[in-house]
Amino acid sequence: MRSAASAAVTLGAGALGGLIFALLGLPAAWISGSLVACIGLALAGMRIDVPEWLRFLAFVVLGTSMGTMLTPETFARAATWPVSMACLGASVLGTMAGGTLFLTRVAGWSRESAFWASAPGAFGTVVAMAADTNADLRQVAFAQTLRLFLLVAALPNVLAALGMTAGGVPPPPHVSTLGEIVVLFGVCTAAALLAARLKLPGGLILGALAGSAVLHATRLSTAVLPAELLIPAFVVLGGSVGVRFIGTSLSTIRAYVLASLGAFLVAVAISTLFALLAAWLTGDDLGKLVTAFAPGALEAMTALGFAMGYDPAFMSAHHLFRFAGLSVALPVAARLMFAAAEQAGRDHTQ
Repeated sequence: MRSAASAAVTLGAGALGGLIFALLGLPAAWISGSLVACIGLALAGMRIDVPEWLRFLAFVVLGTSMGTMLTPETFARAATWPVSMACLGASVLGTMAGGTLFLTRVAGWSRESAFWASAPGAFGTVVAMAADTNADLRQVAFAQTLRLFLLVAALPNVLAALGMTAGGVPPPPHVSTLGEIVVLFGVCTAAALLAARLKLPGGLILGALAGSAVLHATRLSTAVLPAELLIPAFVVLGGSVGVRFIGTSLSTIRAYVLASLGAFLVAVAISTLFALLAAWLTGDDLGKLVTAFAPGALEAMTALGFAMGYDPAFMSAHHLFRFAGLSVALPVAARLMFAAAEQAGRDHTQ
């Protein structure tokens, strides 16, 4: 009974935090608002909890939703801007390498925590995948959240100095029938359970993503999940991370903020350098490329690009390309990197 009451308090506070952030127009509002609210409860010493079955459902919902973006149109658009896409790919690698080096060498974080904290975007995916690893989820969440807030706060001012004006808005999403949603969710749940049974990193969210991606890439499904499912999943994810802050001191949080700020500056510097390179190679607008290369969340950065008046197809294609690459490559890279590190450690001790 106490556990149910704790879960109700946690999710109620998370939903309220998400609603406040959404009303304020803040980025990734339902995840970050829930996270901040639940961190507050944890620091206040309150008993908070998120049931495992809710985490399962939330991860499957999020993975399913992410996979709906991997359509043939996404890959077709990526092929129309080969030079900037290549520079973006190099930028993602450089940003992750630079951030990981800074957080391990300067801030003293573990390699796994630094790796996941340095992923440039895909906030929900990164946090969900990192939850199944040895990474400190508090550090990962802080770095990802701070970078997202700073980008959304700073980019409009920087680009306004370049003389950019407001422009279009995203097109309305495809409306799916209940039957389409049930079939999609059923297939993705089965894929998530299979991936978890195979002990893949971030198995639940990765399995659901893979199932959804296959259906959409092959045009077997065009269904998308409604906000009525996504918003509760975001709240649960934020609460799940917030629970990890139980027993954390304010001095520890201060250290997280300083380390995350340093990693943010490294990421912005590297992504800007690659945007400059892409602008030089293509002759395209620098402001547009800086926004397209910005290491922030997919929905926040794409919407910001639209608001700045940049080409919606260009913005969405580049951020979807980065998102898709991260979603597919991160678990594979993590498995290879840390398995090799563990093997080297065993060889050293023998």
